[in-house]
Amino acid sequence: MWISCDRLALTVLLFALPFVWWHEPEVHGAPMRENSAMIPAGTVIPIRLDKPISVKDAKRGQAIEAKIAQAVPLPDGEKIPFRATIKGSILSVETDTDGSGMKVTLKFDQLEDHKEAVPIVTYLRAIASRRAVQTAQLAHSGADIGTPNGWADTVQIGGDVRFGNGGAVRNRAKEQVGKGVAGGVLVHVSANPALGCDGPIESDDLQALWVFSSDACGVYDLKGIKIVHTGKSLPVSEITLHFEKDDAKLEAGTGMLLRIASKP
Repeated sequence: MWISCDRLALTVLLFALPFVWWHEPEVHGAPMRENSAMIPAGTVIPIRLDKPISVKDAKRGQAIEAKIAQAVPLPDGEKIPFRATIKGSILSVETDTDGSGMKVTLKFDQLEDHKEAVPIVTYLRAIASRRAVQTAQLAHSGADIGTPNGWADTVQIGGDVRFGNGGAVRNRAKEQVGKGVAGGVLVHVSANPALGCDGPIESDDLQALWVFSSDACGVYDLKGIKIVHTGKSLPVSEITLHFEKDDAKLEAGTGMLLRIASKP
């Protein structure tokens, strides 16, 4: 008896484990803005590292690269497309005078899509391990077997709960801060004074925070790594991370929230 490909695919889906990977749909919207001045200050840019950054192998001038992890909405219906490339470089690598660790300073200063390069000035809001990113995409307990990708309830990095595509996103106080969409979330950015992160800048539009909570700020699940300088203040855009061990690294798949810096 012949079984159609469609029926076979459906059977596999129905018996799949409730493990949710979000895949941003390939939607071709309006093109990216032509210059960084048109990307509003305070715009959050979620990225995922393409390749690992090894502390012991890091060198000044080394190129680094990441991909946009969720399409970023811009004014007038434009967007920074999913999987657009963010490029940067390592500015310096320093060993602590007491030998207790190493500092790596880097910056992300170029956005590319379809061979169009746009200079940007960014700073770091949050960073999370590959494991934390993966965990944030796992179906929360109680999901039914066969729940389609993106529709299961998940817990964002930082504690917000995402109630599937089209559902509410609620913070730890159970307040609605946004909604789940294909590939992530659109939420109102919240301040996190305890960790030093701002809320809305210039406007309180919904922003793409991917797997992160509305108030996500700082370091998540990266033992022995600290943010020494976010790049928000002088020297602007220079992000310095401290690593306790010289054999540490940021794995491919590490997630970050960058933010467009305000004009000096």
